[in-house]
Amino acid sequence: MDNEVKDAREKLKARFGNTQIGGKGTQRRTKKVVHHQEVNEDKKLKSTIKKFGMQTLQDIDEVNMFKDDNTVIHLRKPQTQFSVRENMLVVTGTPETKEIKDMMPDILKQVGPQQYQYLKGQMAELSGAKNEAEADDDDVPELVGTFEDAGKK
Repeated sequence: MDNEVKDAREKLKARFGNTQIGGKGTQRRTKKVVHHQEVNEDKKLKSTIKKFGMQTLQDIDEVNMFKDDNTVIHLRKPQTQFSVRENMLVVTGTPETKEIKDMMPDILKQVGPQQYQYLKGQMAELSGAKNEAEADDDDVPELVGTFEDAGKK
């Protein structure tokens, strides 16, 4: 029986390591719980939103926020809340940062004047590159005269 207890204690020691804080007879170390700060911030944000009397807006599929460096913060299926009294809109969701040209066909209706100028410049660059490619295809020299004139000589 004594060997069984020793074997069991050795197995526990091998499995869990040294969990004793001090010497013989002291308490064992408790599991350290890691608290996330984000949860507290989220609670504060939700309580503040509740104070403003926000109402949720349904049927919003996506939100796009345009930045000055011609990138877009894209939120798919966000939670949106609005307060008429405070004139405040809260959008929550998982953001993705994308380039304007990656979202091209769908985003044309939403762009502002600055993004429109950027897209116009991109299109000009693409058409300029296309014209250069067409100009490079003319490696064959121009024909001088006709074949009949060359045959008579």
